[in-house]
Amino acid sequence: MRTVFNYRKALREPKKIQQLTENFSLPFAIELIPAINFFIFMLITFGIGYIIRLGFPHAFANTWFIYLVGIPLALTMFVTKIKPEGKNIYLYFWDIVAYFVRIKMPKKRFCNDKGIEWMDESNVKFKKCVKVVGTFEPIKNANENNERKFVVNENGRRVGVLPNKEPVNSYAEQKSS
Repeated sequence: MRTVFNYRKALREPKKIQQLTENFSLPFAIELIPAINFFIFMLITFGIGYIIRLGFPHAFANTWFIYLVGIPLALTMFVTKIKPEGKNIYLYFWDIVAYFVRIKMPKKRFCNDKGIEWMDESNVKFKKCVKVVGTFEPIKNANENNERKFVVNENGRRVGVLPNKEPVNSYAEQKSS
């Protein structure tokens, strides 16, 4: 009997912090990424609040704790809830910046998911059409059949033999015009 285990839920479990030092641990675990987000938002709001208090010394006199803790906490909850296109908000913004820098600013053009480099060229040159003629190989062994095979022209393209056309004389010379 074969047993299939699904480790997806276990591997997607977020990293958590509980043991801070050897002698001190928290009674509950805190997720690492939201904790980092909270402290980053706390530093940003502290910096903005400090600049505001330089101009207006009595600003946030009674609400400094709410300003310093409440706004970062709300921003942290907001950032963890939002998942644009199923991605982390930071990865989403990173992808947008990479798109603008690599594709939008250089004005790249694509066809079938491949970049087109020659769209801005003013001179387009075409080669003269050539009838592709393959080399005729007679049957050497008795176990081979007389099936038509693909021929390869000098440009490397694979060209198949059409069933509704007459067979091409492989020894014919190419007309020069």
